[in-house]
Amino acid sequence: MSAAKARRAAPFTALADVYDEIMQDVPYREWCEFVLAQLSERGWSGARLLDLGCGTGRAGEEYRAHGMEVLGVDASREMIRMARARDPRGRYLQADARALALGESFDLVVAVFDTLNNLTGDGELARACERVAAHLAPGGAFVFDVNTSVGLRSLWEDGVAEGWAGDVYYRWEHTWDPRTQRARVAAYCRGPRGAFVEHHEERPFDLAELHDTLSAHGFERVETITYPSARPARRDDPRVWVIARRAA
Repeated sequence: MSAAKARRAAPFTALADVYDEIMQDVPYREWCEFVLAQLSERGWSGARLLDLGCGTGRAGEEYRAHGMEVLGVDASREMIRMARARDPRGRYLQADARALALGESFDLVVAVFDTLNNLTGDGELARACERVAAHLAPGGAFVFDVNTSVGLRSLWEDGVAEGWAGDVYYRWEHTWDPRTQRARVAAYCRGPRGAFVEHHEERPFDLAELHDTLSAHGFERVETITYPSARPARRDDPRVWVIARRAA
């Protein structure tokens, strides 16, 4: 079945069923070790984690292995369903980063693998940062990675990623729109459960915008670094990691 004949699905719905198969090589363990090492160097300690945009829960599981209490939240009902199915010991809730109201406090909030790039509307990053700050204990940390304009423009422009993950064939076509400054993906998948295509959009965030937005919404000591070297980020880096602290 061709992509043209595949059923169309909303972002992060049908994909949930095959997400772990396609993303099996994502280095969640290495990212966790990197985050905890960087925070330790900066004098942070804590036990309660909010995994924002948790997907199927694989990132949060790595922190739980370090003895942390983890709550995973995701805007996708289907992703939360998969997280609960594959990890019955975990705690997962459907929630939108832009409107978090959990009634709980955390020592650390992490959002990995482009989570915040999916906030494509004007002001959405600011709302998410404000909501994260409201859920952090004093001195708590917010750590996330994002694609910059350089990353989305150079890595996604007219690019195709395709292959097999087990019995699932995938073909993802990436395009960059210089007018809207947005990256788009037509994510086609075909497997035993049929074929579908989801259309995703990402917005880049550059260093100045990240620093200004976080500083204006409850954070101090905002740092942008690269993985895995941890060197200070530069404007031409395609992806950066951000470490921001709420005032103690």
